[in-house]
Amino acid sequence: MSEKRVSRVQRILKQYKIELLVGGLISIPMFLFILIALIMNDFSILDHSYWIGVLAYNIAIIFGVWFALSKHHLNLSFSVVYYIIVLSALLFFVFRDLAFTGDITLGVIDGATALWNGINPYTENVVRHAVPNVPHDFRPSTYAYLPVDLLTYSLLLGSMNFISSLLVGSEVPEFLPGFNAMGILLSNLLFFSISIYLIRYILQSEKKRAFALTLAFFTILIWNNVCLAQTLFFAGWYFQKKEQTNLTITFWTLSMLAKYFAGIFIMAYIVEYVRKKEIVESCVKSAIFGCLSLLFLLPFGIMEVLNSTVFFYNSEERIADGSLGGSLISELVLFLQLESIIGVFTLLGFMFILLVAFYLSDLYTRLVVSSLLALLVISGISAQFFPMIVFILILSNKITFFDKNNEKIFQTLHETSNSGDPLQIVSE
Repeated sequence: MSEKRVSRVQRILKQYKIELLVGGLISIPMFLFILIALIMNDFSILDHSYWIGVLAYNIAIIFGVWFALSKHHLNLSFSVVYYIIVLSALLFFVFRDLAFTGDITLGVIDGATALWNGINPYTENVVRHAVPNVPHDFRPSTYAYLPVDLLTYSLLLGSMNFISSLLVGSEVPEFLPGFNAMGILLSNLLFFSISIYLIRYILQSEKKRAFALTLAFFTILIWNNVCLAQTLFFAGWYFQKKEQTNLTITFWTLSMLAKYFAGIFIMAYIVEYVRKKEIVESCVKSAIFGCLSLLFLLPFGIMEVLNSTVFFYNSEERIADGSLGGSLISELVLFLQLESIIGVFTLLGFMFILLVAFYLSDLYTRLVVSSLLALLVISGISAQFFPMIVFILILSNKITFFDKNNEKIFQTLHETSNSGDPLQIVSE
């Protein structure tokens, strides 16, 4: 009996050896990253061991492109989802101090405080920005995130600060929400709660499954302002499910105006209407995108916002901030000391992505491949956008999340009912 089980395990491992190898190549560098950080007990380890994160990051991108274009789909059980949650929670625990004292958290707090006081943070150097290779040191800069992000967090943090100040006076302590890390955390928990409802409706899933999946998406990001863009992205899919496509593009545009990466999804989405020669619809969607963008950019100054956010993240200055660029292509640009051409490189990269988007006929494949290729073009590690990409794979049934309402999944479960595997790669 024991020999049969061993033989059966060997057959399973042999059948999925490529997928297991890729999973190991992604997981092992991340665990090394955590282990080194724990041993060194020094946040500067983020710079010294950055190559470990780069390795896992690029493997994930390359595997993602192959997976999106292949004739395979991935079945996830709760054990896989819980593994992701535990790994994310471990990363959060190791870097919890950095999470609440890093320049993302402090930058959002500074930007919200400035706007609340009537200062335009896109023109004034009132925001703390981390100095590379110098832990806990900051230089004054402008706000690095787009207006929807600034306005939303300003409203939430300001409201919480007002309520807290009524209780304790003008000096709000850190344990009460306001213009502080506690305010950021509570804001993101609000987005987390909204996302549970959105994901449950979109996937027609049970509450516990929606909760587990949302927790996997939010655990490591709960301190990061990408939570807002991610929630607005889910809201766009909510209206896509309701076949209210103008509201879909509206919320995706709002998501883009929080984190500009979401603009890749918008372009790939509009291509769908261009390919179908639905010119009126493509013009309407483009008009919504353009008008909303102008509406939020104009009050702060269009070029001021773009220079402080979009152009800054692909500038020679931003590249010099980090020891490594993130993607293999960005690494090559740095290795050849061609930082001065990063703007042209980025523009050509996005033009290539647009051509690829026109070539791909399937909407879901186009959204995934375009966004993954964008991660190769954007300088710096942008793993924070992986949950959005994974969600599209779930919607396309490339990744299926075990649910009794999904007959296709249960058919697969029936066929492999005795395998006991939490992760199966099955040919379509």
